[in-house]
Amino acid sequence: MNTIAAISSPIGMGGIGIVRVSGSEALRIADAIFNFAHEGDWQPLKMTFGTFVAESFKDKGYAVYFPAKQAYTGEDTVEFYLHGGIRIMQGALEAALAHGAVLAGKGEFTKRAFLAGRISLADAEGVMDMISAESAAAVRAAYSLMDGALTKRINALLDGIGGLIAGLEATLDYPEEMEDEILPSLPDGINSALADIDAMLATAKQGKIAKYGITCALVGAANVGKSSLLNAMLGQNRAIVADVAGTTRDTVEGSVEVDGVKINLIDTAGLRDQTSDGIESEGMRRARQAAESADVILHVIDRGADAPDGLEFGTKKVFSVYNKCDVFGFAIPRIMYAFAVSKKTGEGVPELLRAIASLYRTDGGDSGELMTNERHISALYRAKTALKSATLSLDGTIDLTLVDLREAYDALGEITGKTAKEDVVDSIFDRFCVGK
Repeated sequence: MNTIAAISSPIGMGGIGIVRVSGSEALRIADAIFNFAHEGDWQPLKMTFGTFVAESFKDKGYAVYFPAKQAYTGEDTVEFYLHGGIRIMQGALEAALAHGAVLAGKGEFTKRAFLAGRISLADAEGVMDMISAESAAAVRAAYSLMDGALTKRINALLDGIGGLIAGLEATLDYPEEMEDEILPSLPDGINSALADIDAMLATAKQGKIAKYGITCALVGAANVGKSSLLNAMLGQNRAIVADVAGTTRDTVEGSVEVDGVKINLIDTAGLRDQTSDGIESEGMRRARQAAESADVILHVIDRGADAPDGLEFGTKKVFSVYNKCDVFGFAIPRIMYAFAVSKKTGEGVPELLRAIASLYRTDGGDSGELMTNERHISALYRAKTALKSATLSLDGTIDLTLVDLREAYDALGEITGKTAKEDVVDSIFDRFCVGK
């Protein structure tokens, strides 16, 4: 393959920028554009100080040589650590390209690591999740994926199902000798695989929260202080606040991290029975839509109001948030998920945020590897369907059971890349950034 090069640090001004070159010509190109400060030669895994020589400038910096067996890509790689100016980075990349490298495509370094067998497809997706993680919980889940926890579990399943397939194939060839030995063990083997798949799928809800956060819709009657409460929870003036009822016409969103968990807050228009204002009516429709899609409803209640607003939220998890506790003295109702807050003083807001974040931990978050990737979850469901079909065909012909087991094997193999088609692999790496 061609020797590739790319800028691997974010584009913009920074203290340090990184240019990566990978391929069989990496050392030759590095020799042409980097001069050691002292006499010597490239030493594996040793950071060396010297001068980078571009076409129109020079820069002082460092270079590291990674031999193929110890490189991320599985091929000779050299990384240059220079001053992180935009012009320096662009000039350094141009110098590498001028000496024979070609510009790397999206995710091409990681794709080469996958093709070289250094990482699985699931591990590679963990790398992408690490880059895009927006909370500590998301980073932990991504690291578990990148570190191979899911790959090990899937490979164990593949080994087990592969053994069942091999046994059935042997039975087809030697029915008299193998049927009594192989067939009785099939139900236990299939049920064991089903149990492991169910255990993984059971973590999908927590995986979604770890990756994307807990979405909370602030819902209530008009002018109860939802927008002020949103601003207090975010610690910034994100929503417009006024004493006029109906100020909020559209949803306003913001996010905050609490105890390592991302909380997505959606301020909504005030709800009431009737309105002649078309724009306000659309705002209320969007408010109900936000409530339906949210994980948690924050039902904001004005304690100074003459009567309750009468809003109902079905089976949704609801936090009753009694506002203006600094103005009206009242006792919190003795029910779970009830909070007194003050949008003005901030009293009660930290406790409310921590209670929301605790939903992740109390529901089993951080208890091990979590299913965070929709592609993986879909593959697990397909494998589960195939294995259930295999249990039904056990009393029929072996050929049908084999078809089902192979389908389950192929579905699971797509997760690690063992059975993934080229277009699937390409689509995954196309979501990466250039330079990774």
